[in-house]
Amino acid sequence: MALSSGLSLPSHSSAGRSTWTLSWPLLFGLLVFLSLMNGASSTLLNDPDSQWHITVGNWILAHRAVPDVDTYSFTFTGQPWIAKEWLSQVLLAGAYDIAGWGGVVALAALAFAATFALLLRLLLGDIKPILAMMFTGVAIVLTAPHMLARPHALAMPFMVLWVAGMVRAVEERRAPNPWLLVCMLLWANLHGGFTFGLLIAGAFGLEALFTARDGGERKALFFGWLKFGVATCLVACITPYGPESILVTLRIFNLGDSLKLISEWRSPDFQNQPGQELVLLVALYLALSRGLKLPLFRLLVVLGLTHMFLRYARNAELLALLAPLVIAPVLARQWPGVRPDWEAGGIFNRLAPPAGHRALALSLALTATFAAGLVRFGNIAPPNDTAPNGALAYVREANLKGNVFNHYGFGGFLISAGVPTFVDGRAELFGGEFIKDYVDAANLRGKDGSFEALLERWHIDWTMLNKDAPANKLLTRLPGWRQAYTDDQATIFVRDR
Repeated sequence: MALSSGLSLPSHSSAGRSTWTLSWPLLFGLLVFLSLMNGASSTLLNDPDSQWHITVGNWILAHRAVPDVDTYSFTFTGQPWIAKEWLSQVLLAGAYDIAGWGGVVALAALAFAATFALLLRLLLGDIKPILAMMFTGVAIVLTAPHMLARPHALAMPFMVLWVAGMVRAVEERRAPNPWLLVCMLLWANLHGGFTFGLLIAGAFGLEALFTARDGGERKALFFGWLKFGVATCLVACITPYGPESILVTLRIFNLGDSLKLISEWRSPDFQNQPGQELVLLVALYLALSRGLKLPLFRLLVVLGLTHMFLRYARNAELLALLAPLVIAPVLARQWPGVRPDWEAGGIFNRLAPPAGHRALALSLALTATFAAGLVRFGNIAPPNDTAPNGALAYVREANLKGNVFNHYGFGGFLISAGVPTFVDGRAELFGGEFIKDYVDAANLRGKDGSFEALLERWHIDWTMLNKDAPANKLLTRLPGWRQAYTDDQATIFVRDR
């Protein structure tokens, strides 16, 4: 008998079950939401890209169109550029327009809460509640550093559903359900990571073919998965930019060594994130000590997810959310004792079935009330590290004009303020060589005189760099430049004319 693979729930009796009964997925979702929706100290706004995403979303809403050239920098203005995550940007902008930064935080927190609640619900279809909750808790730990109010947050629930659907199809020896194409459609318009969804579908399609029981089943699976694969590729192109959204991913990876100059594209820093290292070590210990044996294709998928995380820290959520879905059915087959038994007694089993509709409605109402209170009274705003408001106030007071050489992390803030940037978080626009030249200049790593040459080549009139930037030390000695402003976040130098 095929396992449920998480998408279909085991049959259980609902007789006598109260409509006020809670469930573990609901409780996990509430916990995640409340921990992220924590007022002015919310970590969801710790990334400057959130600000330019909202600006682009408002442009789309105002013009009823999507951009196809850059208008936010002076270095690449007019060059081809697409808002590949346009739908997320519109949703973030709508939340901001309705409720300010509190609305943005609430939307992102809701997306993360829904993702982990969904993950737990899917896992409960294959394994016991305590084990499913352990997997979900580990996923939260691994994902925590990348819990940010950015487009990937809104796409995560659809990513989880997509992979769970692939796993279920393989387990039940059939082609994936066509309704999964809706997930791909939304994913393709919400976040550029949908290209990973295309690859993972191919991997599970191969597993389905290689594990077929006979030639007849293999032939049926081949044509079923082929039709689904063709439909998936077509649906992935249903964006305002067509297949161009897929090609952007290739341009990002073509940045080469320059990717490592961007913090989220570096390998994970286990010294600052010891919890992530601990999770990997514990997982390795359990797998080796308990004799877990994954089928070849599942093993390759898990190894691939691990590689992607160790290569780029931003991929932590891929390993955290998808590996449990891939492994859970294998665990249930290899060790029948971990299969769920919702009819058994105990608190863990009693809260495993779905929550009662009244409990769900009350939880949503209380959550909405809590969020509304924080939006109204929480003074939620981006931290000064990514929103140097004091420096911007000086820029406006002094009426600074001309081209700015800005800190990479201030790019999103300057875009939101209407100031054309030298560089910002749209790495695929600027390209690897430009980013490398920028980093070398800001850190005085280039040849003698290269920084001065850059200032002249781009006709820089003022700079806004973080306070400790090495370039600031050189600017204090360069003739024709003077320090005009400084605080704990930013320092501004102005060229004397």
